[in-house]
Amino acid sequence: METNNSVRITDIEIHGMWGDTNVIWNNVRPDFNIVVGQNGFGKSTILNILRNVLQKNEKELRSFKITAHILTTAGVMDFDGKTVSQKPAFGGFPGQSSFQYVNTFDVPASKKSTLSQLGLTLDAVLYQRSDDVYSFSDYRLGMLKDLSTAVQKQQRINALFEMIDGLFEGTGKKISIDDKQRIVFLKPNPRNKRNGGNDIIPIERLSAGEKQILVLLFTLFLMENKPAVLLLDEPEISLHIEWQDKLLSLFRNLNPNCQIILTTHSPNIFADGWSDNLVFISDIVEQVASE
Repeated sequence: METNNSVRITDIEIHGMWGDTNVIWNNVRPDFNIVVGQNGFGKSTILNILRNVLQKNEKELRSFKITAHILTTAGVMDFDGKTVSQKPAFGGFPGQSSFQYVNTFDVPASKKSTLSQLGLTLDAVLYQRSDDVYSFSDYRLGMLKDLSTAVQKQQRINALFEMIDGLFEGTGKKISIDDKQRIVFLKPNPRNKRNGGNDIIPIERLSAGEKQILVLLFTLFLMENKPAVLLLDEPEISLHIEWQDKLLSLFRNLNPNCQIILTTHSPNIFADGWSDNLVFISDIVEQVASE
């Protein structure tokens, strides 16, 4: 039996979705699974059900009025319409490094917040200190606690920042860390005599697409090359076409050990050598004949 650290999803069954639809998805790939198909066929719904089973959100699952059977390399998770059970009791996907669901749709968060939901997600990935969120700040703090790994971790940060600078090259922006230990971007401005001739751009002023790519890259980075499962719902939604073309390669470089299940409407995501990873929604859903 494999340990929790190497859990992978291998087969998915969902019965009774929308009352008359079943999902039978066998042999889920251990690397990339790119789910494509027309709107209204259930791509996002499948991801939401899968997320809630893995997180054991039984209250949310009951609203779908479904049953589910999720087979992994460490055991089975079943939802019988009321509760989630595990066979054996392998613990599901505990911790941020084992399983994550990322939604990068940019919608208003609340009337009380000046940030959108995407802005709040990015802020949490970068700074939030809590038991259930492992942030970039936590990663850097770990360098001080364990000096034996500090050089290696700094090298990873440098490589990540070089990757981001390459993506942002056309905008003239470069990522940096200011004297308050916050992520900012610097843009050359000869008229600005302060800050070394740069304008300082806080992450709040970035575009939706720029915030989105940062959420995705930092999420993969913080997995630290560990085996993990990542669910992504249309990760390209606000991204420039050039970034869409590079997205899966960036993911592979940041964590080659991550199993990714994503939905997309963009052919740019899978245009260059990813055809073997396509999963057509029509191949895994079936209508149940009414009695």
